Amino acid sequence: MDFKYDGHILRFDKNLSDLDKLVFDFVGLLEKAKMKYVIVSGYVAILFGRSRTTEDIDIYIGKVEFSEFSKFYDLLTKNDYWLVDSDSAEDAFDRLEKSLSIRAAQKDTVVPNFEVKFAKKETDFMSLNTSIKAIINKRKLIISPLEIQIPYKFKLGSEKDIEDALHIYELFNEKLDKAKMRSIAKGLKVETEMTRHGLI
Repeated sequence: MDFKYDGHILRFDKNLSDLDKLVFDFVGLLEKAKMKYVIVSGYVAILFGRSRTTEDIDIYIGKVEFSEFSKFYDLLTKNDYWLVDSDSAEDAFDRLEKSLSIRAAQKDTVVPNFEVKFAKKETDFMSLNTSIKAIINKRKLIISPLEIQIPYKFKLGSEKDIEDALHIYELFNEKLDKAKMRSIAKGLKVETEMTRHGLI
């Protein structure tokens, strides 16, 4: 894939997988409900060509009132999605208010699902408020800044997560704001590990 990235907008074309198409469908409902969102974690690496599977797509959303959330819930149910862990809009919103996630999947399936949470931690809000726009085949997704994504994957710490981080770093090394990434790595206490891998 030929990536064009200026630190704010990332453009590329690819043959969309079934998972990509599902993600575009789901975020289309978020946008229709006027929900502020950002995609984080494993799917970002997959979007950039990393060859692996995932059971969930992680999404942070901005805090909303129940009346706004219920519109999104209605859109989900009208478009053949269901909530794996909730049986009503009220129950789902209560989970979000308690800093828990909700999981939405297409009807009659459980995976892949969309794990949706209200932004809570500092890095969550940073991802949401300084997100980058990925334009794929002229269609838009909002994703976490790569300088946050890479240290965050090191913080998660599994072999799969670190391989995700290294994949993204290898693709965008020359375009990354290394000072910003180092600052975030220090805050997440992964500076030593990332230095050991030659990333900072």
